[in-house]
Amino acid sequence: MRRKRFKSLVMLLLIGVLLFSQSGFHPDESEAASAGDLIYDVTTDKAMYDPGAKVELRIDLKNRLGRHMVDGSVEIKAKHLQEQVGNTITKALNLNNNSDLMMIADWNAPESDFTGYLIEVDVKDSAGVIVDSDTVGVDVSSTWTKFPRYGYVWDFRQNTNTMERIDKLKNYHINVLQYYDWKYRHHKPVAPNLAQWDDWSGRMIYGDTVRSYITQARAMGMSNMAYNMVYAATSGYEQDGVEQDWALYYADDNPSGKGHFSFKMADSTPTGITHLYFFNPRNPGWQNYIFGEMNKVFQSFDFDGWHGDTVGEWGKMKTSDNQTLYVKDTYTEFLNKAKQAIGDKKLVFNPVGAQGIENVNMSKVDALYAEIWPWDRDSDGLLYDTYYSLKKEIEQSRRESGGKSLVVPAYMSYDYGEQNPGSPFNTAAVMLTGATVYAAGGSRMELGDNGNMLSNEYFPAQNLYMTEELQHRISKLYDFIVAYENLLRDGQTETMNRIEFPAYASSPYGDANKIWAYSKKDSQYEIVQMINLLGVSRNDWRANDGQKETPRQISNFEMKYYYSNEVTDVWLASPDAHDGRSKPLAFTKGTDGNGNYVKITVPSLEYWNLIYMSTEDSGGETDPPVKEYLVNGDFENGEQGWTFTGTAAHGVDSNDAYEGNKYWIYGTESYTASVSQTVSGLNPGTYTVSAKVKQNTGTPSSSRMKLTGYGGDPYYVLIPHGNAYTTISHTLEVKSGSLKIAFSQTAPGNTNLQIDNVELVPID
Repeated sequence: MRRKRFKSLVMLLLIGVLLFSQSGFHPDESEAASAGDLIYDVTTDKAMYDPGAKVELRIDLKNRLGRHMVDGSVEIKAKHLQEQVGNTITKALNLNNNSDLMMIADWNAPESDFTGYLIEVDVKDSAGVIVDSDTVGVDVSSTWTKFPRYGYVWDFRQNTNTMERIDKLKNYHINVLQYYDWKYRHHKPVAPNLAQWDDWSGRMIYGDTVRSYITQARAMGMSNMAYNMVYAATSGYEQDGVEQDWALYYADDNPSGKGHFSFKMADSTPTGITHLYFFNPRNPGWQNYIFGEMNKVFQSFDFDGWHGDTVGEWGKMKTSDNQTLYVKDTYTEFLNKAKQAIGDKKLVFNPVGAQGIENVNMSKVDALYAEIWPWDRDSDGLLYDTYYSLKKEIEQSRRESGGKSLVVPAYMSYDYGEQNPGSPFNTAAVMLTGATVYAAGGSRMELGDNGNMLSNEYFPAQNLYMTEELQHRISKLYDFIVAYENLLRDGQTETMNRIEFPAYASSPYGDANKIWAYSKKDSQYEIVQMINLLGVSRNDWRANDGQKETPRQISNFEMKYYYSNEVTDVWLASPDAHDGRSKPLAFTKGTDGNGNYVKITVPSLEYWNLIYMSTEDSGGETDPPVKEYLVNGDFENGEQGWTFTGTAAHGVDSNDAYEGNKYWIYGTESYTASVSQTVSGLNPGTYTVSAKVKQNTGTPSSSRMKLTGYGGDPYYVLIPHGNAYTTISHTLEVKSGSLKIAFSQTAPGNTNLQIDNVELVPID
């Protein structure tokens, strides 16, 4: 069982739409990573939910603190990125020592389609101190094809516990399954006897088990894809209506072989089937035949689509009438006709080695999928053997397909697994390849029934296993890619923005012994992906010998990011820390010969950090809210929580008129300046904003407090000129759940502004 993330249930009634929270943690939430003494697991009842659907949350509590009783509360929040959505739910908790409790709660998902959320669960004692904490991701999407999380099943024996196996995959949020080698024969997938049959290798397949998987998976929010080759037949095909005139033959100058294009699968089998024989995907006779056979599948079993496979590109072929072709050049035509033939069923296709993937990308497949091998080459002739090669293909496929997210089956430590069966995966190797794919906007195909992880293209081979640590990390990783799917693969495009780490070597190309950092952006955020390759001597993703150094973890290091649009807020999220929660980061701004930058102190980097920054062209005042109340309104923590833009000098120092600190702005030359904070997660209602201000040097052309983003027209409160602090305030009705408070000034030289004691108070 995966400690701290084979989720269980909670008591939650989060209803409606959750708003975003910009400052991150409450003071007592700061580093609420759980030791696992109370929350054993937090899970959901499905892998994916329709917009507006009921989400059943489960919190599995076990008191192992050694106390006679835990007397406190459980608090539940839903977040979209940095923003809280809806109210915090608080429930009383009384749990005797060594007692267990399953709490169940329902949350009505918002109506927004294709949106990821992170549900945060904190257990507090009677003094309000967090004693345990955990999170779970929730994907609200009407179909799996936008954010595919592919898994597989292969064990179709009689009396298989399909519910248990599907439940394990559901807890990883797997939303689509490949049914590997479920069929009777490649050219005749539906067996004469639908009760039971043998597959090509002689394994017995039970129809009731296949149907049970489909039923259980659909009930848990997963789709079901019937695996079958698109152009293959086994021996005896002539008796089943396949004509030899449709066959593919090796061209005379093809060094791969002679005669009928074929592929050896085994030396011997109980069925006598050892080879696959291939047919021309462009031939109308073959097309009509195989499309008809796949439609028989859908008539006999309630699959949701066809997962088409190949054996890759094997050079120049010829047809029975001596026409030459390359199989990869047939993909677009074949797939478009296949999609039309199967109607409303989904279509996925595997161009093995990504050979011909450009032809798949322009076709009408519903999702992209490509088995990657390190000896194949990309469109530039470069090997797919490095971390960067995976990122490059994911990005290129996204561009060529109009935004689809590539699923990457890349089998880790392949030879090591075959030579050392029963050994564990190398945790660092798996995590670095996963971070590479997900940060680039792709997805992995690695998890199967009974919680198995792939190291081989023959899915029943279970050569390597996940350690308990790796299970936990993979669990958190899948929560993370769900919660942040809208930053990872939802319209983001690459930038060439400069990123510097003064204390460490870095590279945008995934070089060994460096921080791998690159940037992306969308309409709301600029994003830095940061993967730790410090101390990692090789940049090969496969780790074929089973070896990979654990990256050297670093902390409190500086990053300079040269932005495209004005940055207003910065957050850090990582699957390696804080159970995936977003954490606000303080930053300063500057300009040098390379342009405008923000300077950030990054708290830590283990495997993968995601840093995202709100930008002014994201709407600023209409950004989703961040926190329920102001952060650092008295400036006792310096500039934390506040964002400065402009050309004036600024900072925080002691306040002569009041105890504590003040925020100051001053310029000897003419300037514009603004310091702001967006408050999010506010309940609709009436609030008063107030601040103590002083403007006693120079005469500004404009000096005011600006209130926006609350669901009404912008409101301005003028800041008067005078020698003493004065209080300005305004009461307004917040409708949108957020409020941006800004103090701005436009002034000639030798002009100042001082700000202190900013408060936001709800009016009952």
